[in-house]
Amino acid sequence: MITRQFALAALVLAAVAPALAQDGSDHTTTGPLRATGATYPARQAMSQWLGSNLIGATVMSASNETIGRIANLVINEDGAIESVVIAVGGLLGVGAKEVAVTYRSLNIVRTRSGDAIDHVTLAATKSDLRHAAEFKTLTRQMAERDTRR
Repeated sequence: MITRQFALAALVLAAVAPALAQDGSDHTTTGPLRATGATYPARQAMSQWLGSNLIGATVMSASNETIGRIANLVINEDGAIESVVIAVGGLLGVGAKEVAVTYRSLNIVRTRSGDAIDHVTLAATKSDLRHAAEFKTLTRQMAERDTRR
C-alpha cells in the first residue's frame, strides 16, 4: 500500500516539477527560440491575426452591408493565407453559399482594445458574392470526379 502511494506521489511530482521549476520570466524576449532548425515564436505581434479570431468574423461591404462570415482559410504549403472562404446567405449558416476571395482583398478591422477582430471589410457586395462561383474544396472536387466515373 505504501509503495503504491509512494509511486503515485513520485508520478505527480514528476509531472508537476517542470512547472514548478519555471521562474516566470520570459527568456525569449528578443525573438523566437531556435532549436534544431525549428522556430518557436514567443508571442503574437500586432501585425498578426489568430486564425480562431478570423474564422467566424463578420464580413461587411464598404457600405456597411453585412455580407456573411468567414468560414475557412485556404493556406498554401509555405503557410501563407491565400484565400478566405466566406459563407454568404443561409439561415444560421445552414444553406449558405461558400465563396472564396483573396486574402489581400480584405481589410481587417480590430476591436478598440486591439486584441481581436471586430469585422472584415470587403470591396464587394452581398449580391456580387451571391453571383460568384461557389468555392469547391479539394475533397468536394475529388468526390464529384468519382461520382462522374
